[in-house]
Amino acid sequence: MPPKVTPKSNTMKYRQNNQKLKGQGRNIDYKKFPQHTNKSRLISNGDIRRLARRGGVKRISSDVYELSKLYMKLYISNILRDSMIYANYSGRATILADDICRAAKRAGQTAIGFTH
Repeated sequence: MPPKVTPKSNTMKYRQNNQKLKGQGRNIDYKKFPQHTNKSRLISNGDIRRLARRGGVKRISSDVYELSKLYMKLYISNILRDSMIYANYSGRATILADDICRAAKRAGQTAIGFTH
């Protein structure tokens, strides 16, 4: 005796075989960010070239790009480390613009347009 096959009801709210159900609202596809990316690629070679042109550089060697990305990463990590120290000393978990300005001033760069 073959097994009984019962017809599926129309009110079933589960998706089967990736079919879109009517009346269930709009399916929004949110932008997915890559989880494992090389963060140094966020600064392009054109960005470095643009900064060098602003500084008066006419020609740029190909070795300069990787070195400048390395130095930028080191500089930003030092600034963030110092700003975290300032925020922790103040008893805060949030880094404020004043903390960044103080850390930049400690590194020898003064931020113009801020209070400190």
